[in-house]
Amino acid sequence: MRQVQSLFVGVAAVIALAASAFAAQPKTVDDRFSGSAWPADVPGFVPVQGGEHPRLLFRKTDLEKLRQRMNTPEGQAIIKRLRVQLNGSDGMSMPKIGAPAKAAGDEEGGEAGIYSFSHVAGFGLLYQLTGDRRYADLGRQCMEKAFEGVPNFDTRYGFKNPNGALRAGPSLGWTAVGYDLCYDGWDEDYRVKVARAIAEYNPGKWMSLPELVRGDRQHPGSNHWGMIVGGGALAVLAIMNDPGVDMAKIGPLLKASEQSIKVQLTQGWGSGGFYVEGDGTGSMSSHIALLTAIQAWRVAGGKDFYTPRPYAQWMNMKWFFLTALGGNPANFRASFPERGEYPHNIWARTGLSGGGYFGIGFGVATPEQQAAMLWFYNHSGLREADAKGGFGLDAPSPYPHHSVLAYVNWPVGMAEKNPGEVLPHAVMDDKAGFYAWRNRWQDAGDVIISILTRSVRGNYGCKAENTLTIQHAGKKTKWGTITGGFKSDFAPAKDGSTVMITGDGSCLAIDFSRASGADALLVMTGPGAPGSGSIDAGGTRFSILALGGKAGQPRAEGGKVIIGGQTILWDGKRIVLGVFGSKPAQ
Repeated sequence: MRQVQSLFVGVAAVIALAASAFAAQPKTVDDRFSGSAWPADVPGFVPVQGGEHPRLLFRKTDLEKLRQRMNTPEGQAIIKRLRVQLNGSDGMSMPKIGAPAKAAGDEEGGEAGIYSFSHVAGFGLLYQLTGDRRYADLGRQCMEKAFEGVPNFDTRYGFKNPNGALRAGPSLGWTAVGYDLCYDGWDEDYRVKVARAIAEYNPGKWMSLPELVRGDRQHPGSNHWGMIVGGGALAVLAIMNDPGVDMAKIGPLLKASEQSIKVQLTQGWGSGGFYVEGDGTGSMSSHIALLTAIQAWRVAGGKDFYTPRPYAQWMNMKWFFLTALGGNPANFRASFPERGEYPHNIWARTGLSGGGYFGIGFGVATPEQQAAMLWFYNHSGLREADAKGGFGLDAPSPYPHHSVLAYVNWPVGMAEKNPGEVLPHAVMDDKAGFYAWRNRWQDAGDVIISILTRSVRGNYGCKAENTLTIQHAGKKTKWGTITGGFKSDFAPAKDGSTVMITGDGSCLAIDFSRASGADALLVMTGPGAPGSGSIDAGGTRFSILALGGKAGQPRAEGGKVIIGGQTILWDGKRIVLGVFGSKPAQ
């Protein structure tokens, strides 16, 4: 189910920088890493046979272990929520049909128990876990509703009449997951009927199966594209080699899907998880269908797009790196340094575009990353909020597939691990010129620093910033002036401490060693240094910001500034910290 490598690709590698801005990204692979095949072959992979199901999220060999989860508190909580999502109560009857009343401006709003594009998948999981064919029959009835043209409760989505390719991709993809999970509970004629409907899918211009798989509509810099090619990937993997499927047509689409995913990861995203349109649009691109397609490629296709490269890893892990602790779990957007368009999607857990960050992400993460994500879920207030709301685990949205993924992917029985022991404390995204630092994962006193130094653009874009954004103690503040980005190599210490030269010759030092007594110490010299909090030493003016802890009073002594056990000096080229990365500087 999770045949993954423990490798976590470092982001401190020296990488060539991308062009500063572009609109329609080319549909060519822009992989800047070498030394290993990508996607990698999954070790020990056994090829899927025609008519073999389930295959997308897990294989038959995983089923007994998944059934055992029904006896755990986690499994029981998730299944209880799934049943409510299916019919509003016990999951043993058909959902209501029709769109619920929505608040003004709320396009995604829905209610648990109303028909959606992932109801077939929800009933399919119950069939797999219980062996009770009533659930496969309910899945079949929902599939018939899809064929009849019944829309999702968000009526922009639907198998038969989706509103454009961006809605067709997820509508088809999650229907295909339902086919996969219900397959063994349907008769042969119905299996063939559904397989052919997926293979011949074409509800309108730009929305045929080949067009979705290739991503003919839009480009990797559009938030639509991950939804389009991700849904197409789920569809072709679901039906490959099955009875009724013409592999002369589907075979080439499998190769096209591999190419599309590589293009999406390397053109729309960079090595540090920054999407060219920003965070809210990136959440749509990554989490509605793409990350689950990457999981399905590993499980059903034997190809690992995740661990050999940093692109998808940081697409997944950025949310847990950049989100501050201590905030309101119902409004984690306020705890995140939002950039770009559609910021309402950030941590929008009650909907499709920002829901399921854990249930989806666990399905692709390495074991160590899973342990770090589990720590974040347990210590962020989200576990308590979900329990109080009756949302199972990470499933406050009405969509059944969020509970399906949580059930299959949750690392039940795994010991949590503080993210500071797993993730680097400093991250650089090569394509966007995005930099971020975090001193720890502990509480609201954590210090998170970030800046986008280069303008990037897809259909929407993000403008370059000239000041640092600092999240600390429940506040977001700005500090320093960064002109022309950073010109020196990105070479952080293990604790994230970094010294870098900016485009105008200023120098920024970020010190997480705590030698000064502060939890984080920022020091800057040159024209970009703030006027406040400055002290002169050896003819150089140092601007200093201490965050958290109990920093000593800065004092000049000879050519140095001394703060607690930390010394700061200018060597004529850059700032030198006496203690760098928790060790004395050499």
